[in-house]
Amino acid sequence: MSRKVDEGKNQLMMLGTVFVLIVILMAFMMNFNKNSNKANAGTKTEIGKNIGKNNSIASNGNGKYQVLKVSDGDTINVQKVENGKLVDEVVKIRMYGIDAPEKTQDYGPESRAALAKIIGNNLVEIEVKNRDRYGRSVAVVYVNGKNVNQEMVRTGNAWWYYEYDKKDTEMEQLQANAKKNKLGLFSKRGYVEPWIYRKEKKAQTSTKPRVRRK
Repeated sequence: MSRKVDEGKNQLMMLGTVFVLIVILMAFMMNFNKNSNKANAGTKTEIGKNIGKNNSIASNGNGKYQVLKVSDGDTINVQKVENGKLVDEVVKIRMYGIDAPEKTQDYGPESRAALAKIIGNNLVEIEVKNRDRYGRSVAVVYVNGKNVNQEMVRTGNAWWYYEYDKKDTEMEQLQANAKKNKLGLFSKRGYVEPWIYRKEKKAQTSTKPRVRRK
């Protein structure tokens, strides 16, 4: 009789020990999940601030850039994205091999709007060619594998800048097709190349008589 009582006590003690271990394990798992959720929530909030601030979709990936500003049809401001965060400094990109109408020139606003539409909310890739005299990075811009520089010329929203890209026969053909089909700026009469527009505007400014102050 005493032996059976002892065995029963031992079984109860073992069951009690197992129950306590289960309770401890459950408490540990609940605490772990709680902390994990807090960490994830912090990450989402931080990325969310970037998305809201820059009106674009941030994502992971090396060599990806977020477009912060489209100045005109051939100039953008970008910032590198790593692990869903904006890093490094803001870089001004002058798009290689193209020249878009100036903002104050006829078709300037339309050209800027066309570039913004092509880029959309996508991250872009940048292939830097060189730097210009203003210190800007001159580069080819890609979005989802598409050459944005070529797309601007193909749709007639920018000129092929042959003075700095003379050997690009593909660009030459894209512009010829845009002119033939009267696309974009070529749909209007009396269009002026932006480099000529800038030159004429500079000449007008330099010939203005200076007003002498008394």
